[in-house]
Amino acid sequence: MKNKLLLIISIFVGISASAETIAIKNPGYFDNPIRDGYAVFPDTLYFDKYAEEITFPDMGTFVKLGDYDFPNLRKVTLNSVDYIPGGTFGGMQNLEEIVVNGLVGHFDCWFVGHCPKLRKVVFNGPVSSSGGPSFKYDCPQLDSVLFNGLVADFYLGSFPDEKTPKFRNYTINGAIIKAYNDSLTPPSDLSRIKNDPLLMEQLKDLAGWQSQVLTARGDNKWMRRSAYDDAKILLPVLDSLGCVAISDSLRSAMAFAWNHGDDVKTMLEVLKESPAYAVDTIKKPQFTYVLPTDSLLTETRLHFNLDSIAGCGDDVSRIKNLLYWVHNNIRHDGSNGFPDGPRNLKNIYYSALRDSCGYNCRALAISLTEALLAEGIPSRYLTCESKRWDSDGDCHVICIAWSESLDKWIWVDPTFAAYVTDENGLLLHPGEVRYRLQHDLPLSLNSDANWNNQSAETKEDYLDNYMAKNLYIISANLLNQSEPEGKSNHMQGYIGALVPQGSNYKNAHYITTDPDWFWQRPVKFMEHSKPKSEMIIR
Repeated sequence: MKNKLLLIISIFVGISASAETIAIKNPGYFDNPIRDGYAVFPDTLYFDKYAEEITFPDMGTFVKLGDYDFPNLRKVTLNSVDYIPGGTFGGMQNLEEIVVNGLVGHFDCWFVGHCPKLRKVVFNGPVSSSGGPSFKYDCPQLDSVLFNGLVADFYLGSFPDEKTPKFRNYTINGAIIKAYNDSLTPPSDLSRIKNDPLLMEQLKDLAGWQSQVLTARGDNKWMRRSAYDDAKILLPVLDSLGCVAISDSLRSAMAFAWNHGDDVKTMLEVLKESPAYAVDTIKKPQFTYVLPTDSLLTETRLHFNLDSIAGCGDDVSRIKNLLYWVHNNIRHDGSNGFPDGPRNLKNIYYSALRDSCGYNCRALAISLTEALLAEGIPSRYLTCESKRWDSDGDCHVICIAWSESLDKWIWVDPTFAAYVTDENGLLLHPGEVRYRLQHDLPLSLNSDANWNNQSAETKEDYLDNYMAKNLYIISANLLNQSEPEGKSNHMQGYIGALVPQGSNYKNAHYITTDPDWFWQRPVKFMEHSKPKSEMIIR
């Protein structure tokens, strides 16, 4: 009897040990469903910790499976997934095979990494889009990545990876509509889709999925934009293949998304839809510029020998010389704000030198503004923000400098050593650039615009994308001087903002829709910065 009892206990303990489970819960990437009626994540999923194979049900968003400890896991099977995050399969020591059987809405880059035994990844279902050209890293046994279904936007490349030596190229057994690299994975001829019933069915499935994402009532974040971009790829294919009803349905879903808000619009499209400016009756002061005889500006000019740096050419060449000098001597680092101490050129310059670091665009723009003022060139630094100023944490700060020879303001950006011209080579100010972006008029960026002398900046990236976003709201300090903000012995100026009609912007003392006031020529100057007790700028 005693022996039987011991046997029963030992069996029970063995079963308990082998049945140790891991609970997988919602990773929290989305607050609302990506598609109406489809849960972002199922109820908590429980899997045997020591399982060799796991199959997941349909779900809205997948998890980073490599964050969980499955020491014996060799094969993972997924079904339909709206979103698969980057780094999903990372550091899984015994994983050999990944199979995705259902529809994938979007998967991010770095799908697999640091998987020493992984041999094969297979996508059997359709894929709406992939994010980023990088798919794998440090998978020494990986030699097979197969796409057996239809892919709308195949945004994958094949970067050299000495730690994944067996991988040569993606195997496309299905079809690709749009490819990131045509020479690596050329798009398929439409006849390939038309003559394959399975691919035609998957084409319809993708259109249906995109329509559901586009018409979701809740905030499904960037997924709506991703689906919209994919729908623009799919729509002409549906038209060409005669899928009239499905094409009409997708077109209707795209119209719904467009009217739902700005989620699916490019930054340039948002700017183009901006309401117009208008003269208003708000009482506003003039912008003031401290003269170079100011003690702080004089010290700056002499200390850095700015006369020599600016040179003896015309005012445009002097402005450009100072622009390049600041750009080349103070690195840009968007994650680093200001150094301790006063916000002036001298402190920013020497702190960057001492600490071998860079500072953000605001610090660079304040530095250039001071250098220009010290040389007797009226200048302002401008904070350029997006329509979503209250939720978008990214903005950009540039400068404008007054050219007496051109009788106008010109755009100078020390972060990228950038300035902008029209088709005739005329230098422009941000208001003119904004108008030309809105009306599809020619714009040119100087060919040597760059980031930290490391990477070239293009007109498309800089103007059509980045600055198109950040030219919705433009604000400036009304008093332009050394140490224009932060702790100083002199009074600081107020902030004036130029906004479109109907804007809800609040972060300025004077908010106007009047562009003539904002871009007024410099007419008010101050001989010296005065102590706080004596200075009132209104």
